Amino acid sequence: VAVILADSIQEGDRVLIYGAGGGVGSHLCQAVRLKGASYVAGVGMDAVRLKEKPICCDEAINYEKVSPLDVKEWQDEPFDVMIDLAGGMWPTLREHIKRTKKPVVKPASKGGRFLTVNADQPTFEAHSVWAILKIFLFPAIWRAFYTRYSLSRFSMPKYTYAIALPGTSDIATRTFSLAAEKKIVTCLDKRGPFPFTDDGVRDAFRLQRSRHAKGKVVIRVAEEDVGKRSQ
Repeated sequence: VAVILADSIQEGDRVLIYGAGGGVGSHLCQAVRLKGASYVAGVGMDAVRLKEKPICCDEAINYEKVSPLDVKEWQDEPFDVMIDLAGGMWPTLREHIKRTKKPVVKPASKGGRFLTVNADQPTFEAHSVWAILKIFLFPAIWRAFYTRYSLSRFSMPKYTYAIALPGTSDIATRTFSLAAEKKIVTCLDKRGPFPFTDDGVRDAFRLQRSRHAKGKVVIRVAEEDVGKRSQ
């Protein structure tokens, strides 16, 4: 997913990433830099970690202490791209722009883009295809339309819901290549690896569901036999 999102970055872009400390976010901060982003800002709970290797954000803030939408420096020099990995930022951004007229991201008319891989609500219930379409498809289509073809393009960034994975292995191949070349370093949550037991798996999923994981959440399925591997 990080590689797909990074493909939308252009040379010199200023990029703001919500959820920068999670499994996808920690990869994305590195990937957008490889694509030529000139400035990368991260939003998460641990701002200090986001500025350290291998994530290396130019600036980072703790959203519990400061609202990213109210940072004056970012209002004075808006971002080209805002990427929401946490979910729910689009309604918040829209209301903030209506209220203050001081966006931290450029409007679509000036090349501003908003990308997300999440619905507005992180958890939901859907008991039919229609319910799923109402959550994922209809809002995305409407937002993509009015931010491109209505007057909203002069105040809101261009909306893209990047959920579909390609039907080929290209993305996986590129991701593995970047990892092998150490151009992207995997960040693992230090509370893992979790044991492959009932309690261990439950703890891992609780951490993932909390949406406060610091990197990838890993479950150790089996111990590696170092002796056999060396043979």
